[in-house]
Amino acid sequence: MFKAFWWLPVGKVPEIDPQEFDAWLKNGQQVQVVDARSALEYQQGTIGQAIHAPLTDMPGSLERLTLDPIRPIVVLCLSGHRSRPGTRWLRARGFQAFSLQGGVMAWKAAGFSTHKPA
Repeated sequence: MFKAFWWLPVGKVPEIDPQEFDAWLKNGQQVQVVDARSALEYQQGTIGQAIHAPLTDMPGSLERLTLDPIRPIVVLCLSGHRSRPGTRWLRARGFQAFSLQGGVMAWKAAGFSTHKPA
């Protein structure tokens, strides 16, 4: 795949399903959450202490995000299409990243709630 098209939602990446992600959060797992959706989507409701990093801005956001390379990262989007390339991009830089399977839509369908960011 061409480097210029890193953001295409193709290929497989490690995923975490909503139930396991909820268990991580409830059990105090030291997980980092990156929300790869647009600003409007993010403001409408996110999960956990998500850091907003739209997929299109992710390459320029790495320094701003100050992610801990030791702690796992879960990347969110609406349906799993934007989190996939975001996860791939982070893993290529040495992070232990996972895509939220089915995105925020699957999270809500499983009965879990979102909250508006501060």
